[in-house]
Amino acid sequence: MLFRKEAVEYRNRRWEGKAVLIPPLSPPLVYGFCTLFFLCMMALLLFGTYTRRVSAYGELVSVPRAITLFSVEQGYIVRLNVTPGQSVSKGQALAELNVSRTTISGGVSERQRETIKSQIITLAHIISRLKENKKITLDTLNAEKKRYEEALQHSTDIVNQARQGLALMKKGMDSYRGYQRRGLINQDQLTNQTALYYQQQNNLLSLITQNEQNALQIMTLEGNIRTQASDFDNQIYQTEIQRSDLIRQYTDVEAAGSQVVTAPAAGRIDSVSTAEGQITRPGDALMQLIPGNITRYELVIWVPDSAVPFLHVGEKVNIRYDAFPSEKFGLFPGHIISVGTTPATPQEMSTYPSAPGYEPLNPRTWYRVIVLPDSAHFSWQGKIIPAENGMKASTILYLEKRRLYEWALSPFYDLKDSTREPDDEQK
Repeated sequence: MLFRKEAVEYRNRRWEGKAVLIPPLSPPLVYGFCTLFFLCMMALLLFGTYTRRVSAYGELVSVPRAITLFSVEQGYIVRLNVTPGQSVSKGQALAELNVSRTTISGGVSERQRETIKSQIITLAHIISRLKENKKITLDTLNAEKKRYEEALQHSTDIVNQARQGLALMKKGMDSYRGYQRRGLINQDQLTNQTALYYQQQNNLLSLITQNEQNALQIMTLEGNIRTQASDFDNQIYQTEIQRSDLIRQYTDVEAAGSQVVTAPAAGRIDSVSTAEGQITRPGDALMQLIPGNITRYELVIWVPDSAVPFLHVGEKVNIRYDAFPSEKFGLFPGHIISVGTTPATPQEMSTYPSAPGYEPLNPRTWYRVIVLPDSAHFSWQGKIIPAENGMKASTILYLEKRRLYEWALSPFYDLKDSTREPDDEQK
């Protein structure tokens, strides 16, 4: 044989390896190591601390916040007057929507508007003619009054002169009576002079009557002027009321046929999510407007009620942005500037896309907390990227701080509270 039997068996068993006996450790060393380990664990439980943390999510918003303009009714965009980045003033028309019904004869609202508009134009012509007739009539009456005033002035002058002449004739008649008593004149001459005096007196009376008639005619004309002016004013007023009612009807028809989206405040158009000819439904977003100038950006986060009591204004936090992963860009510092004291309403939370939704199986109360980032700009490859509205972000909030043994024994606290009797709670 080429190999011995023992050599062949050795080669067959070589893959099983060799048994190596390790010398046992010293018992005092094992006891000492275990004692040291348990002492370290006890020291860690007694003196070590842990701060409870919670992750909160939110989004970055500008101050003032962007205003989203929605469509109120169903229709289509007839005219779009703005573009992104354009500055607008308060009340400026941004877009026009056609929401009217259409028949075979055409748009119902358009036909109604044309009819009412023609009536408004007709009434405007009538008002213009009434004002013109009023002016002509009053000018004529004022001219007639002016002529009578001139006649009154002339007749008054004549009456004054006649009175002076009559006074002279009376003196002459008195002188004739003295002459007749002294025998200088006869009775016929005195009689003629007396008759002439009374004749002049009758003429003065006629002049006075004519003067009074002129004055009465002036008073009558003044009354006619007031009456005519009042009549014309009443007609104009009634016609203007009709025109105002038609204007109101025209406005109602126009509102029923078209809707104008106006700027609620002065600012800048941030984005436009529609186009001319596009169909819109109630609640569709048309555009976003940023009022005024952006002063800063704030991070709005939503915190559950279990974490709110431990937050304070001025507390520093670290922010993670979804657009800038923390693995590459790191964490961004910030601090809390506002902590809500009342729960956020569903209406308020619905205006923020990042707000947590309602969970019927696990309803929770949320509070709004505002964090001010230390910087609203980001640097990437030598470029400065400004912050934008709606950037999703998260942050870790540090809450209460306890020792480790307190956290380890917290289940026993719950057990103690669950086994406490009502009488014990009152004590």
